[in-house]
Amino acid sequence: MTNYSNDAFLSHNGADKPSVEIIAATLEKQGVKCFLDKWDILPGDQWMRNLENELSGSRTILIFFGTNGIGPYQQAEADAALRRQIQQRQHCIIPVLLPGASPEHIAQCSLFLQGANALKFHTLDDPLPHRVLAGLVRGEDPAHLRQLIRAEAAAPADLLQTLQQWLSGLCFEWQENEYWVSEGQGKRCLNIPDLSGSFNADSIEYLLSWKSRLTDLIGREQELKALHDWTDSPNPISSRMIIGEGGTGKTRLAFEFARQLREQKGWQAGEAQGLSGCWYTAGAGTLLVIDYPEQRPEKVSALLDALARQSLSCKLRVLLLGRNGDFLKQLTQTAQTIMTPGFELTGLTTGDSNAWELFQAAWQQLHRRQQLAVPPLPLTESSFQQWQQLNTAHQRPLFVLAMAIHRMLQPDAQDLSAPAILRALVQQYEVNRLVKEAKQLSLDFYSLVMLRALAGISGKLDSAALRQLIQASETLPLDCRLPKLPQIKQTSLWLDGGIHALQPDLLAADLLHYALTEVAGDQTGAWQYCALAAAMDSSEASSILGRLIHDAQFILKRPWPLQSLIDWISRDFERSATVNAALSRNNLEHTLLPLAIATDQSAVQNYEQLAQDNFAAYGPNLARSLNNLSVHLADSGKRADGLAAIERAVQIREQLAQDNFAAYGPDLADSLNNLSIDLAEGGQRADGLAAIERAVQIYEQLAQDNFAAYGPALADSLNNLLLRLADSGKPTADEIKQLMAIRTQLQHIKRRIRDENIQVPAQFAWLLESASEPDDNN
Repeated sequence: MTNYSNDAFLSHNGADKPSVEIIAATLEKQGVKCFLDKWDILPGDQWMRNLENELSGSRTILIFFGTNGIGPYQQAEADAALRRQIQQRQHCIIPVLLPGASPEHIAQCSLFLQGANALKFHTLDDPLPHRVLAGLVRGEDPAHLRQLIRAEAAAPADLLQTLQQWLSGLCFEWQENEYWVSEGQGKRCLNIPDLSGSFNADSIEYLLSWKSRLTDLIGREQELKALHDWTDSPNPISSRMIIGEGGTGKTRLAFEFARQLREQKGWQAGEAQGLSGCWYTAGAGTLLVIDYPEQRPEKVSALLDALARQSLSCKLRVLLLGRNGDFLKQLTQTAQTIMTPGFELTGLTTGDSNAWELFQAAWQQLHRRQQLAVPPLPLTESSFQQWQQLNTAHQRPLFVLAMAIHRMLQPDAQDLSAPAILRALVQQYEVNRLVKEAKQLSLDFYSLVMLRALAGISGKLDSAALRQLIQASETLPLDCRLPKLPQIKQTSLWLDGGIHALQPDLLAADLLHYALTEVAGDQTGAWQYCALAAAMDSSEASSILGRLIHDAQFILKRPWPLQSLIDWISRDFERSATVNAALSRNNLEHTLLPLAIATDQSAVQNYEQLAQDNFAAYGPNLARSLNNLSVHLADSGKRADGLAAIERAVQIREQLAQDNFAAYGPDLADSLNNLSIDLAEGGQRADGLAAIERAVQIYEQLAQDNFAAYGPALADSLNNLLLRLADSGKPTADEIKQLMAIRTQLQHIKRRIRDENIQVPAQFAWLLESASEPDDNN
């Protein structure tokens, strides 16, 4: 039997030495003899020889992993320990995660460690992991130690696990407009952004960002409890949505909740950037946070549908954050099966102490973080509450923080309205700074302001987008002269391969409004178009623009120069077509409806002229444009005009289908579906029924020849007919018989789709649900 001189050899990165020394001291107090280089190697000793001797002379090797990664000596020590473990066929390695480290740090060292029991410190102040680590070194049974952990009510579930358990993951792969979800080995941790350790008093983006955590989260205890109750429920998978206007603190709440799950309950939690890749899961559970699903609705809807159809071994929660609930309307019935009712987040209620407490905390932190003496509060509690009552926006946490910053910078300011405060902060922190920098670099004074503002439309202007934007501004030409790309890369705006949008959204909205109304002059429309056209994903960029317009109009009370964009693109069909393509998506932002209608009308006008000379070639495009126009007109409240447009679309597609039913019959049925909805909503129930019945007949004819292609669409039209018949509330006896016949037909279609293993698009995924026998009593 080997006699060891040490119980434990402590292998670590030198940057983590302070934390390791604390743990070593605690182990020594529990009777565990440790070798720590700082304690046991004297100046002048042979460093490497001592390390080799002490490593071989220690019963166990504790390999510590911190946020600084693996040190060079540490990797050599780990390799030597693994060789010894293999040669002696005896486990001697205990991986230890320091606070903030993740399992991937262990994997980077060696995947051969995946079967080892590893300990995770969430904090160095908790005595339990110190006790468990001492037990592991002494050779106590891990099963007994896990019982010790379970007996501790507040103990994180992931305190002691094998690396293999930690490295389990969930993989998302986006292929051909569908998500493929599988369980396997994780590669990355879900992300919880945190900039609290990098205080920057010169950045309004930092001061107002939830990532800076300038103060604790205040006034959201009830919402946090509701979220914890949701995660504690036994359902294996569930999703819900928090909705709220900009500045209410949705994202701060979500990531504070994620942090609590990670630190208190041992969950993996955070955002999966790009919604693609393999992400670590945890035995206790996994929380996925998705911000602004309406910005990429097809992908998020498809992901939820795929998750709902997947049988997962891990507990999963998906938390959506959006401005409104419109996104939920396009979820498939399958995806809706995992949805739990969400809640709306509003401002901090006037009259309670939360908003005042937040203001005081912000005032104190703004001075303390700059190592300044904290002066008396600039407002009394009663005057603060009076300010809140002037505007509901003043009740939102973002504006409470903005008020504290504004009063610190301008104690004598008279206009303390939300729009005035934000404009003053944008002017001082962004506009003045960028104008000064441009002057120093001999650039157009407002060129950097314009670039920073336009980045808000796409989220980021990378090199390709900037080249296109610069070229467009020179070709037109536009008055504000943009610098060349090499010059841009020398400015403070260039970061991580591009120019990023100012955050939060309300700041981006105000800066963009300033640039368009104060800098662009009569070229406002041209600049908006150029930014949309240069975006990598113009559809996503248009969604962001719609959100920024909403913030400017309804929160900051600033009229948006949208008509100038409409006027600019109306002069050129290619411009109009570019914007029209970006707006051809579901759940279009209401602020963009005037723009969508203008581009639809332009398309209709263009294709009408072309169709006069060649109806076969351009009639389909004309009908499609009329169909889109009808939807946007109806959404904007112009139902009569919308009805006229869809009726024209039906007429054109009727004519096309007469000559080529196989090619244009599906489009005709689709327009008839839309026509039935418009007619029913306009009170013309009989005509609406006739339209949807005609659509069903067309799909029945198509499905006879190609059931795999048109069976799902037939079922969808039958479902719409069923809803139209049921709308009356008191169906006739004949309509009851028709309802029962439709229901039976739907069951047969669902069964056939399932039996023939027909692949259906995501919007028809409900057809894959169980096709039970019809119940005549239902």
